[in-house]
Amino acid sequence: MKKHLLVLSVIAVSAVALISVSARTWTRASDGAQIEGEFVRMKDANTVYIAREGGTTVQVPLSALTEADQTFIKTKMVSVDSSEVVQKSEAPKGETEVTLSGVHLCCGGCKKGVESAIEGISDLEVDMSGDSISLKGKSGRDVQKAIDAIAAAGYYGESDNESVAIAAAKASDDESDSVTVSGVHLCCGKCVGAIDDVVKALGAEKHDAEKNASSFTITGKGLKPSAVLAALRKEGMNGTVK
Repeated sequence: MKKHLLVLSVIAVSAVALISVSARTWTRASDGAQIEGEFVRMKDANTVYIAREGGTTVQVPLSALTEADQTFIKTKMVSVDSSEVVQKSEAPKGETEVTLSGVHLCCGGCKKGVESAIEGISDLEVDMSGDSISLKGKSGRDVQKAIDAIAAAGYYGESDNESVAIAAAKASDDESDSVTVSGVHLCCGKCVGAIDDVVKALGAEKHDAEKNASSFTITGKGLKPSAVLAALRKEGMNGTVK
């Protein structure tokens, strides 16, 4: 009998850095089709990256996998709250360099906020230029720790490394006339101006964000927290949205 192969969408990648997890057999729940590969990270709350031998990475819908596979993935993840999922899988070993791009770094205060967030992380080289933050550490674990701290300080940027990045986040799709946002870095008028851009992108009515505010509210018809979070991240900002 022919063995069925699990056919999945493939992403071409170069020099994929894999975490230290042994390859396992992944099984599709619907028909038992299988592939061999290593868990890399979650793309988002519903999709997992699996690295196959030969340097290609595939995207697999979490719901398509067996209960055993889903349970395995859950052991690599931890829920922080209802709107955020943070990866806890082991980062690459050895010297690692990552660049976050599209980060909201409008002034010296923004850069100081980044420096303050990563203060105390040893053996880390940091360079900020334009809207980019370059991080170099003796291990992927050190760099991931710095990236997590930057995200927690209210910044967001796209990583050039699939395995060391700001974790995918999930917020509610339920519609509301007001959404509360907290934890965004707002050190100056330009930062507050970026929230103006978020409101415009959403087609919302207004916001009450102020300089150095720890939280603010966006109001408008049919707002989705998930859309607000996506708009924030597009502006290079990060936070908790409810």
